[in-house]
Amino acid sequence: MRYQAFTSVLLVTLLAGCVPTPPPPAKSPAPPETPAPTAEAPPVMERVEAKAGVGKKGQSLEGETGMVVEPVKQLIKFEQKAVFDLTIKPTLEAYKALNGSYPKSHEEFMEKIITANSIKLPELPAGQQYVFDPETGLLMVERPQK
Repeated sequence: MRYQAFTSVLLVTLLAGCVPTPPPPAKSPAPPETPAPTAEAPPVMERVEAKAGVGKKGQSLEGETGMVVEPVKQLIKFEQKAVFDLTIKPTLEAYKALNGSYPKSHEEFMEKIITANSIKLPELPAGQQYVFDPETGLLMVERPQK
């Protein structure tokens, strides 16, 4: 009986090691390398109307509340609203009444409206700029899309 058990174990051990191993999978050809972009794609820009809240000043206070913060936020918004709604809009309407149309380009807007009337536009965050739209007669802010 011992001889049969020993022979069985020996036979199983030998046969277990005799199974042919499968060949390694064939290497697939390497996918063609995509050229690395040399420069980052420019961000998608959007244009929004220039109104109170677009300026750089006061943006660090967004989401903050308190007895001191709220009046400061309102003061900054009022200063920007005074520039956009109480200075630029009436000046543009007067220009249109005198000339029959809005300024024909951004450069003309800056020269005839902003510089001629000594209007100081609120500073914008980095990457943003003012753009005048002659078709609508609106001052816009061009900024990266959110």
